[in-house]
Amino acid sequence: MGLTHSSTGLGAGREELFLQPRPGERVIALAGNPNVGKSTLFNALTGLHQHTGHSK
Repeated sequence: MGLTHSSTGLGAGREELFLQPRPGERVIALAGNPNVGKSTLFNALTGLHQHTGHSK
């Protein structure tokens, strides 16, 4: 599995993701490979100490 135009282009995820922010709100997504610092960046920007993980 790799990066393709359909997985990274402008239409990526439109079928699965339906976000309707309230007027004046913005939606920001952090996406990337594992272990590149997404959670660290999120926590630094928000001042929170959130932990994410995958459980089966």
